[in-house]
Amino acid sequence: MLPSVEKLLILQDRDQKLRAVLTELAALPGEKAARDRELKAADVRLEAARERQKEIEIERKKLEVDVKAKQDQISRYKNQQLETRKNEEFSALRHEIEMAEKSIVEIEDRELLLMEDAESLKPSLQAAQEAHIAEKRKVETHMASLISRKENLETRQKELESERPTFTEGIEEDLLDRYNRLFKSKNGIALVTVEHGVCAGCNMQVTHQTILEVRGEKGIIGCPQCGRILYEPQ
Repeated sequence: MLPSVEKLLILQDRDQKLRAVLTELAALPGEKAARDRELKAADVRLEAARERQKEIEIERKKLEVDVKAKQDQISRYKNQQLETRKNEEFSALRHEIEMAEKSIVEIEDRELLLMEDAESLKPSLQAAQEAHIAEKRKVETHMASLISRKENLETRQKELESERPTFTEGIEEDLLDRYNRLFKSKNGIALVTVEHGVCAGCNMQVTHQTILEVRGEKGIIGCPQCGRILYEPQ
């Protein structure tokens, strides 16, 4: 194998490690956003349960006020009955009392339903609270892991970047430029093997002449189709 190809393969291995680190770093904000969404969803579920509980309590208090108002109304009508001497007025007041009493029954029925709703809501509210606590703990653990991973990856990135000049020593500038362009444009794979007459980069057949040139190690040979630098496996 040509010494320049051997150096490029070592460099490619290091660059691929750096590329993997950078790719993982770039994915971290997305992971954080996903965890944030999970916690937000748990917040929404818990808040919905609490809001329903609050609505029930507000409506119950309003119904209590309504019952008190109807009871006061009945008391006034009864007092008016004691004072009236007219049968028509007495009958009208009695009708109003009956209507008010009917309204009280309806309000109390509604109160019972709300009490049942409040009671049935307790398990779901408890479940939502427990789920929220569990989700928060899970997210916090994951976030701590993300921070640790980020720090480790950034440290590894600095190491690989600082060491890279060492691995480019002895590689001609033109060849290094060619390699850098290929590495960037070919998804991190600038050098590939040629086996059984096929380029491992693009999986296209190469000519017999190309195979002979690669074997002859007379220079840097590129794939006629994808341009990647070819070499024979040892």
